[in-house]
Amino acid sequence: MNVTIALAIILLILMVLIAGAKGLGAFVSLWINFLVLACIITLISFSFNPFWVLLIGGGIILTITIISTGSDEDTTRTALTVSFIVMLLLLVLIVPMEQISSSAGFSVENSEELEGLSLGINVPFKTLGICAALLATLGAIAEAAVAISSSLAELQADQPRAKLSQLISAGQQVGREIVGTAVNTVLFGYLADFLSLSLLFTRLNYSFTDIINTKLFTSALLSLMYSILGVVLVFPFTLLVFYLQHKKQTTNQDENA
Repeated sequence: MNVTIALAIILLILMVLIAGAKGLGAFVSLWINFLVLACIITLISFSFNPFWVLLIGGGIILTITIISTGSDEDTTRTALTVSFIVMLLLLVLIVPMEQISSSAGFSVENSEELEGLSLGINVPFKTLGICAALLATLGAIAEAAVAISSSLAELQADQPRAKLSQLISAGQQVGREIVGTAVNTVLFGYLADFLSLSLLFTRLNYSFTDIINTKLFTSALLSLMYSILGVVLVFPFTLLVFYLQHKKQTTNQDENA
């Protein structure tokens, strides 16, 4: 038994003990997402249209991740709608930013790792950079969408007679706290990755100007900014979708009455 299998078993046991059936569902969805990611990589390597593969694969990953939380139907619908909207908006932003930054591909610091390997692949590195940048944001988007949608659903369940404006106001306060926590999670994850980069740059005696112009730093920083922007965009769109759904339910109830 290697370390990966041992850690996977420990993770499974802890998730089941703490979260029960939901923990088991989240564990299964994790491995399903790995399989989906492997399919995305395989299809792109076979010269399928990378953007269509990315959109379909990203949508599947978001769907699996959100459904595995075990939330109610309304919360799941809201989270999925918001996640798809934010994913498309980020893709519109990522495409030109990756073109302008020219941060895709391997940097000079990777020369030793690539020695003896061929870089003659059939997919442009900029396209791969776009795919990697968007895929890196999906987890943060799904997490924030489910958290805010669940909070709004709980507020509505606790205060069924509250006006829509009151629910939106309370949702704004809760949403700000969730967004702040999610942003901190993304930021600390980036700082952990940047620790190894900073050690590398220090050993290479890079100046500040050299660091901010390296592909490694630029790509990591852009990935951080995309994730933070995705989390921030989830907040207003969740409130908007919740508002529209609530208005639709109220209209249907009035017509049936």
